[in-house]
Amino acid sequence: MTHHNNPHLDPEACRKRGWKKGESGNPKGRPPVIREVQELAKAQTEFAINTLVSIAGNEKANGSARVQAAVALLDRAWGRPKQSVDVKVDHEATGLAAAIRAMTEAKQQAVADQRPVIEVESVVEVVATASGKD
Repeated sequence: MTHHNNPHLDPEACRKRGWKKGESGNPKGRPPVIREVQELAKAQTEFAINTLVSIAGNEKANGSARVQAAVALLDRAWGRPKQSVDVKVDHEATGLAAAIRAMTEAKQQAVADQRPVIEVESVVEVVATASGKD
C-alpha cells in the first residue's frame, strides 16, 4: 500500500531513513543529567524506606496513606504481584464466520427477491442474530 498523499509514509521511504541493523537509536545512552538525578534519588533510598515504614505504622495517619505506604514497601521488597487476565480466544472465528454467512445469505435472498440488499435491518442486528445474541 502506498501513501500517495504523504510520500514520507511510504514503507520503502521509512526503511531507507530508519536505523541500520545493529545501529542504536540512542548510541550515547541516557543523558548524564538523568543519571545524576537517579544517583541522587538512590542516595535517599534509606530515608524514603524509613518514611514509608513510619507512615505505614502511624495509627494516627490517614488510612489510605498507610495502605499506600505498606503497598509501596511490599512492592519494593517482593515486586508487584503478577496480573492475571482471562482471555477468551475464538481461534476459528465462529462468531465472525456466522456473521459473514448470515450477511451473505441475506444478500442472496435480497437478490432473489429483487429488493434492495440492505433495508431497515442494520449490520449489528445481523451480527447479533448470527451469533445467537439478541
